[in-house]
Amino acid sequence: LLKVGALVYGRVTAADRDLDPEIECTDADGKSSGFGPLTGGYMFQSSTGLARVLLSNPPCPILSVLGQELSYELAVGLNGRVWVNSSSPTTTILVSNAILNSEFISSKQAEGMVKMLLSKLSSNPT
Repeated sequence: LLKVGALVYGRVTAADRDLDPEIECTDADGKSSGFGPLTGGYMFQSSTGLARVLLSNPPCPILSVLGQELSYELAVGLNGRVWVNSSSPTTTILVSNAILNSEFISSKQAEGMVKMLLSKLSSNPT
């Protein structure tokens, strides 16, 4: 059973202003497919526009650049909530900040920003 305030990755199946919303944590085939409670990590709020860009296909440039250099997990909701998890808090913070700062810059600028952040990270491994 989930506790109040638990972070869950799921699909909204019913939403009515007079009833509580219903969510499910399975895909159309009845498999979990990564849905369920999200443990650890960090959740932040972004704009819904940025959330749509992060979910776009082909992949968002900032996620491609980050994924080439860092290992992390990401869950994005259309409501703008973004969850990031990695093996270290420093990486989680770097990925979160890079995503938030990428909203209004070009893909070239985003690539440069990630390279700069990674160089600062490697020069200050705290």
